[in-house]
Amino acid sequence: MNRNLIESIKKLLNFETIAETIIIIAATWMAVAGLQRLSRLLGDRFPRQRVKISSAFPVVRLAVWVGVAYFIVSLVIEPGLNTLVAIAASAGVAIGLGAQELVKNILSGILILFDRPFRVGDLIKVDSYYGEVIHIGLGTSRIHTFDDSIVAIPNGIFLSKAVTNSNSGELTEQVVVEFRLPGHVDVEDMKGLMQEAALCSPYVCRRKPVNVLVEDRYEYGFLTMFRVKAYVMDIRFEPLMASDITERIKEAIAASTVLPK
Repeated sequence: MNRNLIESIKKLLNFETIAETIIIIAATWMAVAGLQRLSRLLGDRFPRQRVKISSAFPVVRLAVWVGVAYFIVSLVIEPGLNTLVAIAASAGVAIGLGAQELVKNILSGILILFDRPFRVGDLIKVDSYYGEVIHIGLGTSRIHTFDDSIVAIPNGIFLSKAVTNSNSGELTEQVVVEFRLPGHVDVEDMKGLMQEAALCSPYVCRRKPVNVLVEDRYEYGFLTMFRVKAYVMDIRFEPLMASDITERIKEAIAASTVLPK
């Protein structure tokens, strides 16, 4: 069987077939690179649709490569049925000998593209990593953290770990800012102060509500915890908005008579 496979491969892999295959792959690679650049330009041109435009590119890229692979196999190489069976059997042996993890990551990447637990442009958290998805490949996906690091994560991890998605394809997401204050503070005055401070932030999405939730805590004394929940206009501004709201609330508290000096 191995001898027949080798003979079949020799017949298929002549100079003309190899040259045509290389040209088709190179042309496809350049076309995909052009589509990716177009996706980025459209995202910059239409910022409100940036996440939706970015999330469409990985699916288009997969469809293009699958179509090209089918074209090369069926019309350029044109292998016989016996050759296909022999190659499939050899591939099965190779997978059984040590490529299980690679196949697992590839299948996971395909599932991610179609099941879409997250997309390019989403803010996700997996394990201790939190950031924006900037690439979904067949083997790995990459996220850009707010510490300005690029983290490559094998796709197989997403099948075995819980993934938190903060925006699910939307440009906006909810940001929560917490404050712990003495238990005797005037709740209504403090809620109004915090809500006003949040609405004054230049990063807040005013089309969505700003809420302040209150909870009593007993941590080293009687405390009242306030949770300011507001939506950021663009997920990339999340840390900036959280910092801005915190600063505004602290300044407002310092200038008010709600708490004793």
